[in-house]
Amino acid sequence: MTAEENLRLIREIEANRDFLLAAYRQNPRLLELAEPRIRQLFTPTPEAEKQERKDRC
Repeated sequence: MTAEENLRLIREIEANRDFLLAAYRQNPRLLELAEPRIRQLFTPTPEAEKQERKDRC
């Protein structure tokens, strides 16, 4: 594969990933049925929770 083909493939993969993540975000039932590694993507990290608490104050 050429560099251009690789870049095009990477961009296509990123677009598909973004689409799937959006679908999970918009459909809680779908997220409930997802594999654990998918659900983990939506679990806030301790750092994110700390930042959220900071932002509320």
